[in-house]
Amino acid sequence: MTSRMSFIMAGAALFGFTGYAMAGSPAPLIFEKTALSEQEIYIFQDANLNPDCTTAGIDIVQTASGPSHGSIRIVDGKFFPSFPKTSERYKCNSQSGDGVRAFYKSAPGFKGQDQVNLTVHTFTGNIRTVTVNITVQ
Repeated sequence: MTSRMSFIMAGAALFGFTGYAMAGSPAPLIFEKTALSEQEIYIFQDANLNPDCTTAGIDIVQTASGPSHGSIRIVDGKFFPSFPKTSERYKCNSQSGDGVRAFYKSAPGFKGQDQVNLTVHTFTGNIRTVTVNITVQ
């Protein structure tokens, strides 16, 4: 990896949950994750919910580049969101909703830095980039 990203998203974007607000925001998301070698971890999740917790629309998440030392698995399914207490969708955290998750697993024996770049095509017609810097121990 050529440079270490220092910006870590907080709030609703913490550890990958982007929620409905992501659709209109052009800034790329950057996350820092730590994984044990050869252990699969989730590195990103995306769901769009209305204030009444119904699905607002489904985004398409694809790998744009990377990882150099592992593999990515992208899965559509249901999971529990993690909206912050300040969100009008906070109550939705208690029920699973439709979304997309990305998982990372390092190559056997690899330890070091890896990076994944994801492209999120939103249901509203926007495109977002997500960079996940991964420290593999």
